[in-house]
Amino acid sequence: MADDDLDIGGDSGASGGKKKLIIIIALALVLLGAVAGGVYYFFFSGDDIDSVEEYTPSVYFEFDPAFTVDFIVDGKQRYLQLSLTVKSKDMEPINSVTLHMPLIRNSLVLLFSSQSFANLQTDEGKQALKQASVDAINKILEQETGEGGIDSVLFTNFVMQ
Repeated sequence: MADDDLDIGGDSGASGGKKKLIIIIALALVLLGAVAGGVYYFFFSGDDIDSVEEYTPSVYFEFDPAFTVDFIVDGKQRYLQLSLTVKSKDMEPINSVTLHMPLIRNSLVLLFSSQSFANLQTDEGKQALKQASVDAINKILEQETGEGGIDSVLFTNFVMQ
């Protein structure tokens, strides 16, 4: 009779079993997710040998010395000092830039000096000048070599005074 009144942990065994079942299911789902992620990565990552071989690092060439252009703004003399670097995926256009440097520098000085000082103080004006510089350089390279090849121009120093 005393044993009938003592029901210690009768329900806790059932709830403990439910907790274990939930933990096992959660672990199974995590493991299944990890396996699915691995399979997806293996088949769809695109990291094959061909894509690694196609990568070509950029080549840079810095114009030296920097460009200095003067402007007359409201009767006052103003200056632009601009350091410029060109970028290409191929060394041949860089070699052509060095070969035709006097012609390219002349074209860029004329381009820079034809700009509006006020316009160059805006981000849009600077971006437009970068694109115009790329176009001017590629135009000369196309005239002299038959192809351009300069991808972009980087302003590594841009001082207006």
